[in-house]
Amino acid sequence: MGYGRVSSMEGVGPLAQFTTISHRLDNETIADFMATGQWNVDKLIRLAPQNQLPAILSTPIQIQQAHPDLAIWNLNSNGLFTVSSAWDIIREKRAKTKFNSNTWNRNIPFKCYFLLRRTIRGKLPTNEKLSKFGVEPSDYYYCHSPGADTIEHIFNTGSFAKNVWRFFVVQLGIQTDFLPLRNMIMRWWSSTQYNEAHKRILQSTPIFICWNLWKNRCAKKYGGKQSNIATVKHLVILDTFKLLHTTFPYISWPLGWNKLCTLIEKCTHDIKVTAVQWIKLPAMWVKLNTDGSALSNPGSIGAWGVLRNSLGEIIFAFSTPLGEGTNNQTEVEAALFGLSWCVQLNYMNVILEVDSQLLVDWLMNSTSTPWSISLQMQKLRQIVTQFTHFKCIHTLREANFVADSLSKHSHQLSSPDVYFNV
Repeated sequence: MGYGRVSSMEGVGPLAQFTTISHRLDNETIADFMATGQWNVDKLIRLAPQNQLPAILSTPIQIQQAHPDLAIWNLNSNGLFTVSSAWDIIREKRAKTKFNSNTWNRNIPFKCYFLLRRTIRGKLPTNEKLSKFGVEPSDYYYCHSPGADTIEHIFNTGSFAKNVWRFFVVQLGIQTDFLPLRNMIMRWWSSTQYNEAHKRILQSTPIFICWNLWKNRCAKKYGGKQSNIATVKHLVILDTFKLLHTTFPYISWPLGWNKLCTLIEKCTHDIKVTAVQWIKLPAMWVKLNTDGSALSNPGSIGAWGVLRNSLGEIIFAFSTPLGEGTNNQTEVEAALFGLSWCVQLNYMNVILEVDSQLLVDWLMNSTSTPWSISLQMQKLRQIVTQFTHFKCIHTLREANFVADSLSKHSHQLSSPDVYFNV
């Protein structure tokens, strides 16, 4: 169903193919088949395909006043269509490999890792490859020791390439015996990583070496320039320096390779300690801490919460199973359950404290809500309007420990439990 037209159903296809009525539902909207927020069963029986009635009646409809009907692409949480999500459905996915995972990195320029991918697959226009298409290759020598213009010679076995690789591996303590190109790069990526900066340099430097070796080769063949080992080394160092400066801008990185490697090996993780505590609130206020628990996403979900007064004394607590759903749904349902009780108990100055920043943004900043929980968020916003004063704030999970721990208890329940301090 899209844009309010009764045209199709998920998993069934166009409804028109199930009916012989002349107008075939072309001009009917979903609203025409609704009455007081429910399906108009009598009209459905008269007009809808009889064999599809059970499926139609079991389809929940979320009515939001003053909002036009929209087509929902349910493969994305925001309900919007993207080519990538459609491609994920139809493509044949391959198992992830360590080589592919290290090749694609958002901090490395696309042209660099794209070249490496084509290099490993043998998809570069070397003389060796061009000759297979009947193209007479032109002779050239960019290496100190002339050899065949093959991928292995350009990137690995040629004396020019060996000199470049040897310069970079020595300082990092990587073995210098030369393997096939793919295996040699995997040796870099399998080396011990001392910290995040060291991990970056081990991952990116082989890609930058291949990129600059290829640039040198093409500059010699097509631009008539002279090969220069020092220039290639400098460009590799410069690319690595730019990557480190972008990823870790707060560190002053040297341009020399030896100094750069020495500094990277000395880098340590900066540990920051933050004091976490439950903060008391002003008199006449209450604070509701809620949390949700999902055994998988999606999967079995449950919620828990605790309401305290300004002295930190527990007023009530609850634990409730929520059936099946997502982690976002359980966070919203937990807040909805707890705030509903606050309204019933006539608490008008309420602080909702959660460890979900998404929920805070949806509720306080009116950011876009996933379509699958739009109805719950609408109910939550309606409840909030009933309070005299209301705040929703984020806290770290450690400060929400009670709700976080006991939310898992909800999975053992079959009905809600509410506890009062008497």
